[in-house]
Amino acid sequence: MTELRDYQQELLDQAADRLIPGKARVMLQLPTGGGKTHIAGVLLRRWLTSGRKAAWLTHRTELADQTCRMLTDSGVSAISLKTWPPGDAAPSIPNGVVILMAQTVGRRTNSMEIWGSYRNADLLVIDEAHHATADGWERAIRQWPGPVIGLTATPWRLSKTEGFDHLFGELICGPPISELQADGWLCQARVHIPKPNDVIRGGSIAATGDYSESGIQQANSDHPDIMTAGALRFWQFHAAERQTIIYAISQDHARNLAAVFNDAGIPAAVVLSDTPPPERTRAIESFGNGTLRALVNVAVATEGFDLPDASCIVITRPTMSLALYLQMVGRGLRPKPDRKHRDCLILDLAGNSEIHGLPQETRQWSLQPRGNNPGGDAPVIWCEECDGVSPAASHFCIVCHNPFGKDCPRCGAWQSHKRWSYETRCGQLHQRVCDLCHMDAHIQAQLPITEELRRLTYMEPELDAVLRNLLDDERRRAGGADEERKGELRSLIAGRESELADDDRLNQAFENYIAGLPQEERPDTDPQKHRLYVEWEEGIKRELTGWTGELDKLDAKVPDKRLIYNNARERVMQALESVAQETGLLAQTPRREVLVRTPDAENSIPVSLESGKWMTFAQLSEWGKNVPGKGIPAKPKGFLDSNGTETSVEHWRDLLIITAEWLINKREITGDKCPVKIEFMKSRYLVHTTPNHSNGQKFITPKQLTSGLHLEVDWPSKDIVRICGPLLAEFGEDPAQFHVLLG
Repeated sequence: MTELRDYQQELLDQAADRLIPGKARVMLQLPTGGGKTHIAGVLLRRWLTSGRKAAWLTHRTELADQTCRMLTDSGVSAISLKTWPPGDAAPSIPNGVVILMAQTVGRRTNSMEIWGSYRNADLLVIDEAHHATADGWERAIRQWPGPVIGLTATPWRLSKTEGFDHLFGELICGPPISELQADGWLCQARVHIPKPNDVIRGGSIAATGDYSESGIQQANSDHPDIMTAGALRFWQFHAAERQTIIYAISQDHARNLAAVFNDAGIPAAVVLSDTPPPERTRAIESFGNGTLRALVNVAVATEGFDLPDASCIVITRPTMSLALYLQMVGRGLRPKPDRKHRDCLILDLAGNSEIHGLPQETRQWSLQPRGNNPGGDAPVIWCEECDGVSPAASHFCIVCHNPFGKDCPRCGAWQSHKRWSYETRCGQLHQRVCDLCHMDAHIQAQLPITEELRRLTYMEPELDAVLRNLLDDERRRAGGADEERKGELRSLIAGRESELADDDRLNQAFENYIAGLPQEERPDTDPQKHRLYVEWEEGIKRELTGWTGELDKLDAKVPDKRLIYNNARERVMQALESVAQETGLLAQTPRREVLVRTPDAENSIPVSLESGKWMTFAQLSEWGKNVPGKGIPAKPKGFLDSNGTETSVEHWRDLLIITAEWLINKREITGDKCPVKIEFMKSRYLVHTTPNHSNGQKFITPKQLTSGLHLEVDWPSKDIVRICGPLLAEFGEDPAQFHVLLG
């Protein structure tokens, strides 16, 4: 019997507390390779007393046989039945578990109640429970009279509107992949993606929510070799010596891949769902003893497939499913203590990690529907030097340590690769003022580049040193301890790797270790010395693994940029105000000066401007074009016309009314005339002579103006901004003189 690890024991205790006899429904999540079946085995061993029974649902033949062996080894009385006589209730054994095929159970529950021999104290175990929402599985769960526990590594569905909350009442989550890696229960993983032109594309989305086989084939039809010869080349470059599991797109693709590898002299075999069991067993045994270098499959080697000898995973299949992605990469994360390669190399030829992130990324699982996730930048960054993939926030590649940015020549702070693309538009002032904790502050309009600031920084040389010291101080406060520890870890890792690579140094270190032992603990014979050497070497390697895991965690750690920024911002502005007051430059700044920069067009980040800052209508129009979505977060507070008259406003709609009234008084708008073509207005009118009209979708009551005309005001805030700007730019006496106060 296998002794449970600490985290497994904790999960077992939590599950046992919640699975009281009755209708308890619990889902247990644990990463692939974490030992869900072992936990379930101990749980069943405790549960199956006093005549209690259990049923175990799985959906693959190989999983049923494998589970039966593992439960038997755990001391549980278990039998595996692929089917049973039609019309009979599902078989059961007292104080034991019957492993049933979910497909068979699903068909039988469609026409009858099959759990007649089970009672409310009996337990149903759902293996790979992320499939539990399928019709047959769901009926089986609903008809079950007692408690249910579902086991899965990935409680995640492609459907954004359906979760698991209608089947399970509670979710118990185990430690994340990164924690299991740091503790040595799973091996470390490195992910590589080909160059952008060599990535296998996904194509159209099928009704299932994922890419279809035909869609993938069609999307890559302009360079078909990318899925076969391209996969071989990438594997030969990065992983030629590794035992490899390859995930193909279809059965034909799997056979073609195996043929390409075999033609290149690399022994490969195909294992498909219809592969005869004896042939499949031979292939797996040959792979395990090294006779085969590559094992190609479509979806066989995913859920529950136990193949610890794989040190490389090749994924040629693009997928929108996070669950499938993690199931595939999880096949290579089991520890490999007796193998040459102790980590797992993941060759992600389809670029799935650019959608789903790295395997070790911490994820928040839930029974609730996942909803529409907000878009944004990719969660990873690709290294041009080594094809390695790192977390998006990384300063350097976690594979080859190639830097993703460079130090600012003025303040010395590290800047991301994206920041340097902004420099061509922002100039040197950007480096000194806007980069608080590597954030583009002026793009977010939190620390605007004002004319007064521009003049101060050039007229007061000491201000540059003040800003630099403030920014550096905030960075040190935020990440100083982590950076010091990372430097220490890199030094330790480099020293240890160098020591392990040099036999003379390693032997000398071992002799020093022996010399430091008490006399009674020193080996007397060569066999004793050899055994001690093996234990000592394993110990220093475990220590190296621990350092590497700690460094990976620190590298992946995302700083709280908003907190750092807020802490720094007030100090920076105080410094600017102090120098400005001393020089008197603030008083020289005209009130109507353009004080706010518009957001960067590429990033289009919405802004929230401070009270007291004015934006011209020309800037307002550009801002409206660049803000994503329908709404604009900032609200107008006032309007300043060319005569210097300030009018208070409370809503963007009020601003449109002021603009329309002004243009009507200038006789630029009369009746149904719209003077400027605004593409998104289509057939809608801005000003009407009638009090009611329809935009083709709904009946609208426009706002009546002082002139008696009626103004269309049923627009989102963003569209109002886009309307006002062109109107004033076309007919204003001097549009730059019209300002809007935002807050």
